[in-house]
This record gives sequence, structure tokens and C-alpha cells, in this order.
Amino acid sequence: MGKKEKKHIKNHRKNDLPIFDSDHDFLEAFEKKDGLQTDNPEPPVAQDTFSQKSTNRHGVRVLDHLPGEEKGTKDSKEEDFVQLLEESFKNRNTTAVKKTAPMPVKRRIRRYPPVEIELDLHGYNAIGAQVKVRSFIHSCKQQGFFTVRIIVGKGLHSDLGPVLPDVVEDILREMKRQDLVIWYEWDKKKKSKSGAAIVYLKHFERFE
Repeated sequence: MGKKEKKHIKNHRKNDLPIFDSDHDFLEAFEKKDGLQTDNPEPPVAQDTFSQKSTNRHGVRVLDHLPGEEKGTKDSKEEDFVQLLEESFKNRNTTAVKKTAPMPVKRRIRRYPPVEIELDLHGYNAIGAQVKVRSFIHSCKQQGFFTVRIIVGKGLHSDLGPVLPDVVEDILREMKRQDLVIWYEWDKKKKSKSGAAIVYLKHFERFE
């Protein structure tokens, strides 16, 4: 027996124990000799877990479902969830949101400033007064005025009596319906005794 063969035996038996080279796989050797297994062996995966086509483009198998879970269980759970969600919405007691009552007009105009600008209709006839008042109201609203005065006179120097108060009042009623004016009142609380009307232009639609 040559030296190499004796050295090989010596490396394999010393005091009845195997001796391995530094690059030998110890784990593999012990598993082969004694049938040892690792401390945390991976649990076997059921064969039916993988379908024949359950592989990605890299050739790696993909789970169709978890072990112990029947196929179709996921879909049934999603359907049950959707059904429960719909039932919860149906059974929920929904109360309509109560709409806030609009602020009263009298309270709104108390926040308005004093008269900011005025229009004097002395010397205008009925048709001229209509055109002037309409133009005046639209212009004031666009410029951001809130409170205006329209002077109509008392008709003391007219043979037919006061005409302009009725003309202006008709226009203000129409503009109130058009949401250009929120309120108007006569300067002395009575048309026959007043020579002017105080007009409050509509702003702040959010208070409606």
C-alpha cells in the first residue's frame, strides 16, 4: 500500500472518528452517513397546490392557493364581503342633513353700510327715469355698492302730481324678483311723504 493510500486512510479514521478536509461539506457528510436533517425543515408542499400552468415567465412555480385552502375560497370571501357591505349600507340609518335656514332680510340689511351713492331724478320724465334707474342699479352692483338712494321728489311742482315714485317702485319690485335688489324702503317709511327710496343691492348669495 502506497503512502498516498495510507495517508487517505489516516485522514478518514483517527480514534474511530472521521476526519475531513477543510473544504469538505460537513453537513452533507453527516446527512449521508447518519440520515440527519436540518433543525427547521421546510414543510412539504402539496402537489395539487401548483397547477400545471402556474409558472411565471422565469419558470418559477406560483401558488394557486394556500395549502389547506380550497380553490375558489378567495372569490367566495370577496363576494361575501361585498354582500355584507351592501347590507350594511341598506341597514344604516341615514339622516338627511338639515339645511341651515337663510338669514332674514331685516337682519342682513342691518349689516349694510349707510347710503354710499345716490341718483337724482329731478327733471326726468317717466320713460327717462326708467332707463336711468335700471342703468344706475346695474352699474352700482357691478361696482360693489351695497346701499344707494334714488331721489324721486314729491311732485309738488307737477300738475299731475307725483309720478316718479310709482315708476321707480315698479322697477324696484321687478329688480327684486330678478335678485338684483334684496330690499327697498322709502326714506320716511311712507311713499307719499318721501322724496327718495333707499335701495339695498343683493350681495353675499351664500346667505341664501
